[in-house]
Amino acid sequence: MVQVRLLSMTAVLTGLIWASADRLVNEVVTIDLTLTPVPVASASSMVLAAEPGQDRFELRVSGPRNMVQSARAHGMLNIRLPLSDRPTGSTTVGLDHDTLQPLLTQRWSEFSKLRIVDVTPPIINVVVDHMITTNVEIRAQKLALAYDVNPQLQRVTTLLRMRESQLQLQPPGQSFQIDIGSDVERLLREKPFGKSVSVTVPLDGRPFGPDAEFQPSTIEATATVRAVRSAEQIPTVPVLIALSFANIERPLRALDRDGAPLSLVTRTIDVIGSTEAVARLVRGETRAYGIILIKEEDLEQLGVLRLLAPDYHLPPGVELAHAPDPIELQLVSLAENASVP
Repeated sequence: MVQVRLLSMTAVLTGLIWASADRLVNEVVTIDLTLTPVPVASASSMVLAAEPGQDRFELRVSGPRNMVQSARAHGMLNIRLPLSDRPTGSTTVGLDHDTLQPLLTQRWSEFSKLRIVDVTPPIINVVVDHMITTNVEIRAQKLALAYDVNPQLQRVTTLLRMRESQLQLQPPGQSFQIDIGSDVERLLREKPFGKSVSVTVPLDGRPFGPDAEFQPSTIEATATVRAVRSAEQIPTVPVLIALSFANIERPLRALDRDGAPLSLVTRTIDVIGSTEAVARLVRGETRAYGIILIKEEDLEQLGVLRLLAPDYHLPPGVELAHAPDPIELQLVSLAENASVP
């Protein structure tokens, strides 16, 4: 029994010794670290970035074995490196215990018990920039279409938010300009020719460098593109013969001269309009159709052959080349003429 007690005490003492050794024995390990430079003030206009290939570091730390092992278990460490405002250009920041230990402790408490032996490389090179606002002249000059009224822009200048380093590349005394003529015409081609139309043109800040953006980001342009007109014959245009809403429930039917029922007929029509609009109609990308709407006054002449002109509905930019040819028909009452098929 005494031996069992002695063995138990020995085991407890051994565990205590090993636990104390973990806390008392110092160990040095290397941990991978990445740094992201950021402005101290959240509302700062400063833009920071580590120089390419200079954001990864090896961090050697020492301290109690259990703390060191706990820190190493986090794997790659990534922390933000706050920097106070400084001029546009490049700057070098030294990396040591006093700089990194508070930042690491904010994320991982065990670093309060560790000492940073060294950092490789011991410095970080940072590119510093600032977002500034400048005026840009807007023009619409590189034009390919023919106009009755050239594009008129809503305003001739706009604000551009861009990096100061990009502004410094501009020759002294030379203002920024942007020509949006091609963008204006791309949108105008989708609008009817021959009439005044307005389009909303997006302003692309990318030619002025990273993060550049216009404020506001669009501009209105108004123009009248000269209509280039074409004429075509459009075959098999459907024409619907329909009763007006007031008479829709009356038992009436439209017949041709031979007494055959008419409900939907087709006709060939001559149209004229802008070249693009007519071409779309010929290709079947847009549609044309006609309606003969039977009105109240037409019901006073049942059984009489009459010539009625369809009302054609055409796509924008297209119109009839001449008055439409009428369609001969007669109206009969099915209630009075049960023999009509």
